[in-house]
Amino acid sequence: MKASTEEEIIIWETPMQMFYKDKGIFLTGGTGFFGKIIIEKLLRVTDVGQIFLLIRTKKGKDVQTRLDDIFNEPVFEKLKKFSPNYRDKITVISGDVSLPSLGISEEDRELLREQVNIIIHGAATVRFDEKLKVAIGINVNGTKEILRLAREIVHLKAVVHVSTAFAHCNRKHIQEKYYSCSLSGDKALQLGECLDEQTLNTLTPTIVKDFPNTYAFTKVLAEDIIQTYGGNLPVTIFRPGIVVTTYREPVSGWIDNMYGPCGIIVGVGSGVMRIFSGKVENKAHMVPVDLCVNALLTSAWDIARNTYDTPPIYNYVPDSENISSWREFMEYAIEYGRKLPLRKSIWYPCFTIVSVKWQFALLSFLYHTLPALFMDMLMLVIGKKPRMLKIYRKIHKFCSVMEYFSSNEFIFDNSNVRALWDKLDAKDKQLFAFDMRPIDWTELFRISLWGLRSYVVKDEPSTVPESVKRHERLKILHYTTLCVIYALAFFILYQLFKFVVL
Repeated sequence: MKASTEEEIIIWETPMQMFYKDKGIFLTGGTGFFGKIIIEKLLRVTDVGQIFLLIRTKKGKDVQTRLDDIFNEPVFEKLKKFSPNYRDKITVISGDVSLPSLGISEEDRELLREQVNIIIHGAATVRFDEKLKVAIGINVNGTKEILRLAREIVHLKAVVHVSTAFAHCNRKHIQEKYYSCSLSGDKALQLGECLDEQTLNTLTPTIVKDFPNTYAFTKVLAEDIIQTYGGNLPVTIFRPGIVVTTYREPVSGWIDNMYGPCGIIVGVGSGVMRIFSGKVENKAHMVPVDLCVNALLTSAWDIARNTYDTPPIYNYVPDSENISSWREFMEYAIEYGRKLPLRKSIWYPCFTIVSVKWQFALLSFLYHTLPALFMDMLMLVIGKKPRMLKIYRKIHKFCSVMEYFSSNEFIFDNSNVRALWDKLDAKDKQLFAFDMRPIDWTELFRISLWGLRSYVVKDEPSTVPESVKRHERLKILHYTTLCVIYALAFFILYQLFKFVVL
């Protein structure tokens, strides 16, 4: 057993650690938020043999540059101190999940056949409004190609397919089981091959039907591919909820994006976002990314040790015994946001959630569009490029794609996740903690806000006093502006009243 310090992790040689010891892991989606935490956890807590990362060239950056970008993230600082030679355990595989055979060379494919034991398939397009042809190519065909590769692996122990808890969001009660779809994964692939992009775009509403977007729809199709082609493979489906910042490790509050609720917090904190559509009493199915990764890694350990009639499915969502609502989330976000304001906020944070569409349309015009028009006119007067209307178009598009999930209530079964937790011994429950029942939501919201401020907005802690002072000035300006507007409105109404009476 290795001694522990604040910068090190205890190596107990627990069942989980022994399972991952010297194993070869093929990971797709390693350049994303979720993938980075998987990489960091494996390298810091286990004596993994080699991690083979599938990376594609993107935006002019080659695979090595993108690999460097991954390890420049602050989330790897603890690992670098504990294990300076961590890069020795990383092998880059150049490829693309949307391409035939994953775009992998025959030489690399042979390497994977001989040295890989575990496949974690996390790559996907997560854009809700992705074009159907692209979403099918990445989310559906990519999954089929992963299973083809899995069948070639000589010493395969486990395959984990990362789906989403909201794949079957056309249902209100989502259990840990397969659900049939009006279209099979194979039929969708045939459509993608036979029809051009324009035709598919035209037919998308008819094809997707009662699904709110192409992301959820193609995730369902990917699960169908697992069911169809996963027979006799040690495969499992892992469905995470809304993944947010880290809770405990390797640092609290880390995140590298502004998707979903995190985008709302930044929007509200900056004073830009003031209105949203949804039902505040609905449950917020958010999960910290570090706990989520621990559960995923445990699912791979379990499928390698046990045989199931059908691939087990894990809905990794907050436990029904301890879950927060959107109201609590927003109240805490606003409370902590006023204590830790953003340095470059443009207005005092004020936020309203409405459940009726016409109210959202009216208030978004009053709170977003009108102020944007006024600010853009000022920008033109002073000779600068107007940009607020463009920003609000993006915000309203974001509200539109999120509205389905914020306005509908979902009930998830997580019996398999509970049973998975019970299989861990006491030491692994410390190293790979993922039980959501004892989570402190107030603490998580506070941590998330601090993390967004530090890692996404990149406001230094030293700027807090300055930001608080600026926040107080914006507060005075906000309420002064409201008083002026209300006074003008009252005056106009009074004049109209006098006119009518006289």
